[in-house]
Amino acid sequence: MTSRQPLFAALAVLTCLVAACHGSPATTAHSTGGATPSAVGTGVAVSAAPGASTSPGTSPSSNVPGPTTGPGGCPIAAPATAPSGLTLYVCYTISGAVDASGGFVDSDQGAGALSCADWAENGEEGAGSAGAALQAPDPGDAEVTVNGQDLGFDLVINPYSGPGSYPSTTVAESVSLGDTLSWSTNNAKTATFSAQVSSDGSGSATATALANDSSNGSVESVSESWVCAMEPAA
Repeated sequence: MTSRQPLFAALAVLTCLVAACHGSPATTAHSTGGATPSAVGTGVAVSAAPGASTSPGTSPSSNVPGPTTGPGGCPIAAPATAPSGLTLYVCYTISGAVDASGGFVDSDQGAGALSCADWAENGEEGAGSAGAALQAPDPGDAEVTVNGQDLGFDLVINPYSGPGSYPSTTVAESVSLGDTLSWSTNNAKTATFSAQVSSDGSGSATATALANDSSNGSVESVSESWVCAMEPAA
């Protein structure tokens, strides 16, 4: 009788092994080998496409920037080097004795600002500074030419107190073309100036009936609109 007990015991062990193979899998951890397990809830990681930015809200960086379109629908030619930091994309029109329109990129205004909102809030001065002013974009910074001559704007909001509308200013506004031709706010004509700046750094400025500084009776008007972007460092 006792000689059968080892046989029954062996059968019982075999039955347990069969049940283990066909039942629920064991809950022991799997070996990861060379793979790194994903964190819970992160899903599958996707690599960025070549040239794409991995930072939200920034444009892909490029050593050779392409042309773009300004806020007024004007074409803006690609600058010689990719802009970095605070960059203004501008559409402009001048009319009167000389007529011209176009677009340009200005990377000089607000160069020390931390962001477009910072520039819009404080202008060319630091936070809390007295006598803050904001210089509107200048095609002279971008080396824009009209009829073979350098075009320049000196349009300044002063005093400047942050985003908003500015119906007038006491600072002389001017448009220049080359070294000899210029129009400005002076006693010869009654010029008007207005500007608007939004909290995101976009804005516009207009100066009308600027008188020719050589007193030959001609006048010139200028308007420009711009958007602000923080471009990645080159």
